[in-house]
Amino acid sequence: MHLTFHGHELDLRRKELRRGGVAVHVEPQVFDLLVHLVSHRDRIVSKDELLDTIWNGRIVSEAALSSRINAARRAIGDDGDRQALIKTIHRRGFRFIGDVDVAAGEPAEAMAPQVHTAADAPSRKPSVAVLPFANLSQEPDTDYFAYGLTEDVIRLLARNRWLDVLSRHSAVAFQGRETDPRTIGAALGVRYLVQGSVVKLGQRAVITADLVSAESGHHLWWESYDTALEEILDVQKTMAQRIAAVIEPELARLEREAAVRRPPVNLGAWDCYQRGLWHLWGFTTPGLAEAATMFRRAIELDPGFARAHGALAYVTLQRLVFEAQDERPALLDDALRLGRAAVALDDQDCMNLCVVGRVLCFQHEFDEAIAFLEQAIRINPSFAQAQFALGFTLIVSGRARDAIPHLDRATELSPRDPHLASFHAIRAVGYLSLGDLAAAESFARIAMRIPTANHTPAAVLVALLGLTGRLPEAQAAARALLERKPGFTVEAARSEFFFCGDQCLVDRYLEGLRLAGIPEAARKIPPGRSLRAVGA
Repeated sequence: MHLTFHGHELDLRRKELRRGGVAVHVEPQVFDLLVHLVSHRDRIVSKDELLDTIWNGRIVSEAALSSRINAARRAIGDDGDRQALIKTIHRRGFRFIGDVDVAAGEPAEAMAPQVHTAADAPSRKPSVAVLPFANLSQEPDTDYFAYGLTEDVIRLLARNRWLDVLSRHSAVAFQGRETDPRTIGAALGVRYLVQGSVVKLGQRAVITADLVSAESGHHLWWESYDTALEEILDVQKTMAQRIAAVIEPELARLEREAAVRRPPVNLGAWDCYQRGLWHLWGFTTPGLAEAATMFRRAIELDPGFARAHGALAYVTLQRLVFEAQDERPALLDDALRLGRAAVALDDQDCMNLCVVGRVLCFQHEFDEAIAFLEQAIRINPSFAQAQFALGFTLIVSGRARDAIPHLDRATELSPRDPHLASFHAIRAVGYLSLGDLAAAESFARIAMRIPTANHTPAAVLVALLGLTGRLPEAQAAARALLERKPGFTVEAARSEFFFCGDQCLVDRYLEGLRLAGIPEAARKIPPGRSLRAVGA
C-alpha cells in the first residue's frame, strides 16, 4: 500500500517515508501520525483522537503532540507558517489538505493505526519509579549523598497515597545504564520515571531532577538546584522535600489533563476524581458544581475511595465563598462530615487530614484544626497545602509570628501552586497582624500580579494604604477594587473574614478599608427609585 502526495510516498507495508524515491528518516510515532492524517484527510482529526491513536491512550503532554506535528511537517517539507499540507484548525485539531494518490490494494484505513477508546486503558492510580540519582562528581564520596537523596525522594513521594511508588530496589538494576525510558517503564510497569544527578563543585552542589513519561519517553518536567553544602545531611533532606513537592503537583496536573481528554464514557472512579480536580481548580461556581458531581460519581463507583470523600469535602468548603452567609453553618457541617469520613477510610492521607483541619479552622475550633494540620505535615512535610493551611490557621487564631515560617515553606515547596495567590495574600495578612505594613504591602502586591488572584489581595492592599495614611493612593486603589468587585463594602469584608478569631486583626483591616473610602454598607434604594435618582 502506497500513499503518494507532493513528491512524497508513504509505504505502509515497509513503514517508510520516501521523498523522490529516497527514504526519509522519521520516528515511528511521526510516521504513524502522518499515516493517520493522510488516511483521514476527508475530515478534521482532533487532538484527542491523535493522542488516543498515536500514544494508545497513554498520558503525554500537549508539548509532545506539538513536537510530533512539527516533526511531521518538517519531514514532508511543510512548516507551521505555510501549513501547505498539514493545516491546524483552531481549537478543533488538524487536517491533511494535500492531494493524495492511493495505490491499488487494501484501503488506506486498513493500515492506519487503530484508535483506542477509554475502555482500552483502564482507570488506575498513576505509578512512578525513582531511578538512582547519578553521581557526576569527580569525588566518589558523593555517592552516599546521591544514594540518600534517592531514598528521601522515594520516601516523600510514597507519602502521597494517590501514587504507587516503587521501592528503590526495583529500579537499581538500571543504575548507570543508558536505557530508553520506555524499556524501563515496560520492565517496571510504571507510567512515570523520576531521574536526576548530583554534581559536587567544592562546597556547592548542583542537583538536577526530571520527570519522564515511561510510556512515551518524553520529558515532562525538569528543574535544577544550586545549593551550598554547609550541612550536607540537611541539604539532602531539604532538596528531597523540594523535589518531591514539585513533582507531586506536576504528576497531579498530568493526571487531571489526561482524565479530561478521555471520552466521558466508561469512566472509572480514578478518572472521575481527576476530572473533578480539573473543574475544582478553576474556582468558579459552575466548576465547583461539576467537581462535586464528579467526586460523587467517584464515590458511587468506589465507596472506599478516601480521596474522593476528602475532595468532596473540600469542594463543599470552597462553596462558602459563593453562598449566602446563612448557608455557611450547614455547608461547614457537611464538609466536616465528609472530611471525617475520608479520614476514617484513610487516616494516613495528608490531604484528608488537611481538609478536616481547614474545616475546623473555619468553625473556630483552632486547637483541633492545628492538631490535624500538624499531623498532615508529620506524614508529608513536603505537602505545601498543609503548610499553607497551618500558617493560615495560626494567623486567624492570633499566632501570626508562628505562622510566617509555614507560609514561607508552602511557597518554597510549591512555587507553581494553584493557590499561590492565596499563599501571598495570607502572608500579607500575617504581616498586617504583626504590624509590619511594608512587608504586608509587598506580599499583597505580589499576590495581585498572579492571574488567578481574586479580589482579596487588592482589598488587603487598600486597607494597608489606608492605615499608612497614603490617602490618594488608597482612594485610587479603592476605586480599582470597586471596579473589580462591585458592591464591596466594609460590611462585606467583615462577612468574608468570618473565619478569623483574632478580632484585633479584623478591626485593623476594616479600619484601613474605611480610611481608604470603602463604603460601610450597601446603599439601600427606595422602592421605585433608580440608582441615578438617589445620586449614585
